[in-house]
Amino acid sequence: MRCVVGMSGGVDSSTSAALMKDSGFEVIGCTFKMFEAEKSNAAIANAKKVADFLKIDHDVVDCVTEFKAFVMDYFVQSYENGSTPNPCVMCNKFIKFKQLNDFRKKCNADILVTGHYAQLKKTATRVELFQAEELKKDQSYFLYGVDREILMVAEFPLGGHAKSHTRELARQFGIHVAEHPESQDICFILHNDYMTFVKKYSPREYAVGDIVDQFGNVLGKHSGIINYTMGQRKGLGLSGGPFFVCGLDIKGNKVIVSDKDGVKVEKIFLKDVKFLNEEYLGECEVKIRSVNKKIPACIAKIADTYCVELFQSEYGVAREQHCVFYNLNMVLGGGVICDTSP
Repeated sequence: MRCVVGMSGGVDSSTSAALMKDSGFEVIGCTFKMFEAEKSNAAIANAKKVADFLKIDHDVVDCVTEFKAFVMDYFVQSYENGSTPNPCVMCNKFIKFKQLNDFRKKCNADILVTGHYAQLKKTATRVELFQAEELKKDQSYFLYGVDREILMVAEFPLGGHAKSHTRELARQFGIHVAEHPESQDICFILHNDYMTFVKKYSPREYAVGDIVDQFGNVLGKHSGIINYTMGQRKGLGLSGGPFFVCGLDIKGNKVIVSDKDGVKVEKIFLKDVKFLNEEYLGECEVKIRSVNKKIPACIAKIADTYCVELFQSEYGVAREQHCVFYNLNMVLGGGVICDTSP
């Protein structure tokens, strides 16, 4: 059988390629060129070096135009609109898996493979997505939006492994990236400096403005509205408090703050809701940030609007983040946060 492996040049995707070859597959590596930068070129070079070492074919797919449209533009526009984007979810949904599946078809390959930490179970007509065995590495949150037709032909060989075991496998295979550090940054952002990127990418001016309370009283000055996100406490430069960002007035160029109760959320309203299989309404667990633990909730639908009622209050839930639904460790679906209420 033939498979294509998305190779980023890191230890996870490189080990996945080695595992598939070791299992008897004819492996073709595929690396995406998603943006013009030294960081991107280095990833491509690393992936090519691993492919050469494994003696597998390797191709580079240029998706710079698509990545700009679906990820970079979205990222900047979200900040401009006072929202908090999640580019990794969008990249998986619109770029990585779509492009890799198109490449799979071009190569007449049977399956596509990535180094994501998640698990899949399939029947002839159904695919189920589960959290990884090592929960602290789990990436199922970022995968809920991938089309089920693509997940039907996908494999995640690392889903049952701990990261430490992945590195040990890479050492055993002799892969040169076995000890490479993990990247915690968004791939197209240098040094995790979101604001410098937005300011460089956007034509807008981000002027100093007022920080006000919920009654409009001026408490201080902000350094540019894109430097603030919902629920933020640190870096406000205000005396008294503690204060939390509870709103961003884009037109008025004001950052609105409150006490902790002002950012308390018990209901979350969603747009672009997607279920992996059948629609699910009722009790479940949800994650509202990739790093959060799952919390108990109930999904309801009023007309065409989905509402998630949390069984315990959360604080500082941001628009444009994603709310993902779970039944135990199985992903049911998810959606984009568009509004909240106490």
